Amino acid sequence: MPDPDDSSMNMLFALTNALQPVRRAWVQVAGSVISQVGLSNSLGTVILLLSRHGVSIPQKDLATEVGVHPAALVRTLDQGEVAGLLRRRDVPGDRRFKAVELLPEGQRLAEIIEKGLEDLRGELLGDLPIEQIDITTRILRTIEDRALAHMQQATS
Repeated sequence: MPDPDDSSMNMLFALTNALQPVRRAWVQVAGSVISQVGLSNSLGTVILLLSRHGVSIPQKDLATEVGVHPAALVRTLDQGEVAGLLRRRDVPGDRRFKAVELLPEGQRLAEIIEKGLEDLRGELLGDLPIEQIDITTRILRTIEDRALAHMQQATS
């Protein structure tokens, strides 16, 4: 194991220390795109995820993707239903569970948001070499996979 004063340990610290501020900054700037169609970040995120799935998704799975407890998603889904953007329905064979699907108006807004995010990615990241983007993506996914595996081991 490297000495804690080693420059590689400092670089690892710098990498992990940058994760949250980068995420926060992206959520804020992406939120500005979502707000242009009159949606909150939470509802806009739900609409985007539903659109990307292309079909209905179990409510508990949607909550996992959003990163919230399923109960915390209920208010957002209520807002989306009232606005005519999505609907919940019983899962065939098990009425305890709900599936969520996007309605046409939700799909229309999702397409506008996706285009805005595409433009934003181009503006913020378009000048970065594709090789660096690929390496960065692979590193971030490796961190995610290893952190999840670590958490799984800790609960076993």
